[in-house]
Amino acid sequence: MLVTHTETQLVIFFLIIGLIFGSFLNVIIYRLPIMILKTSKLDENLNLLYPGSHCSICKKHIPFYKNIPILSYLILRGKCSNCNNHISLQYPVVEIVTALATLHASRHFNLGYDFVAILLFCYLLISITVIDFYHQIIPDSLSYSLIISGITLSILFYLQGNKDILAEPISSVLGILFGYFLPFVIYKLHYSYTGKEGMGHGDFKLLAGLGAWLGWKMVPIILFFAAITGLICAFFLIVFKKIGKDSLIPFAPFLSLAGWILMFYGERIIDGYINSFI
Repeated sequence: MLVTHTETQLVIFFLIIGLIFGSFLNVIIYRLPIMILKTSKLDENLNLLYPGSHCSICKKHIPFYKNIPILSYLILRGKCSNCNNHISLQYPVVEIVTALATLHASRHFNLGYDFVAILLFCYLLISITVIDFYHQIIPDSLSYSLIISGITLSILFYLQGNKDILAEPISSVLGILFGYFLPFVIYKLHYSYTGKEGMGHGDFKLLAGLGAWLGWKMVPIILFFAAITGLICAFFLIVFKKIGKDSLIPFAPFLSLAGWILMFYGERIIDGYINSFI
């Protein structure tokens, strides 16, 4: 099938939009853990807007023309132009992933409120995933944003008669409750049996947020899928001696991946599963 000139322009447009938002997500990913942990006095005045973009090593201000997503990283060869220290590969990776997620959402959902809502969902999950990967924390501000936006948009979409994108309000509320208490019960059972913590409380809130968006019926599916992929990943990490048998790995990336897949393909997966038994 031939791709029209307009379609090409739209693809480029959404990729650029994604790169721009990906750059902002990098700000959240870098600064929010510092704002929470506050490991030094220099961190006390830091917020998401102040100070402006700067090198994390030498603290030198980065002008806008050296802060262009992807392009600046390539031109500078992944190094700070002032101190010559390496810039984390996280920055271009987050920008690329955000750009691809934005493009994918534009192809999957109507370009309106649906699209904007799904972008918010994707961007929150990307931020949570990377922060948990590096710091093993899930900021409450992001988890609560996922929960509040999920139930709010569920109500608004329901009132507008749009019942195909998000869970209906009752299912959303039950999803929050089920999403929090199901892993909490599993956590308690695991701890009473092994004496070790298998999940963090941040994971409970994240699953509650996913339940707010996708509904209570999706919660056990998300948890099951995340557990399976997490176990597979841990197995290979242990085999290749990247972690020890008693090491903890962040669970948010697997929950987020499961939630993202079910948001886009949940009905298709469930229908395919049901049809396989018919």
